[in-house]
Amino acid sequence: MNTAAVSTQTNLIEDRAATLLGSGIAPGTVAASLGITPSRVSQLLSDDLFAARVAELRYKNLARHNERDDRTDSLEDKVLEQLEDALPMVHRPMELVRIFQTLNGAKRRGQSTPDSIIEKQSIVQLVVPMQIINKFQTNIQGQVVTVGEQDLLTIQSGALDSLVKEKQNVGAVVDARITSGMPQR
Repeated sequence: MNTAAVSTQTNLIEDRAATLLGSGIAPGTVAASLGITPSRVSQLLSDDLFAARVAELRYKNLARHNERDDRTDSLEDKVLEQLEDALPMVHRPMELVRIFQTLNGAKRRGQSTPDSIIEKQSIVQLVVPMQIINKFQTNIQGQVVTVGEQDLLTIQSGALDSLVKEKQNVGAVVDARITSGMPQR
């Protein structure tokens, strides 16, 4: 597969992922439906532009659902008014009751169901032997910051490329100084 085809395929997957995530679909479900790993979805979401695109799609979907809910509420109000007007006549109130039950039972999708838009995260409890735990140091947020003698750095996956390039540039400067005989700092 040539580079252009790979790029097109990648853009297609990213577009589909953004659309599904913007619809409130869970990242794990998005990954399974697109044939990618959950970590790839996480990488996409760590990109600020992609995350902003998903947030905009979520907003548009929520606004559309709220508009539909408002229309359903309006219809429900009209049927209630007709039901009130028809009560003294009591000839065919069951039709109005059935219409009211149908409207009242309609699934609300917008503001009344924000859980469908908010991402849910699973917390996994791990049981680790004390010999291993003693080698870990954590900060006040519970993040592991040191393992044995090695200090750890917490960064977003989107910032990883720039960190690697920075380390490569520092390594190139040190190599150049060694080659030229200049003292290292």
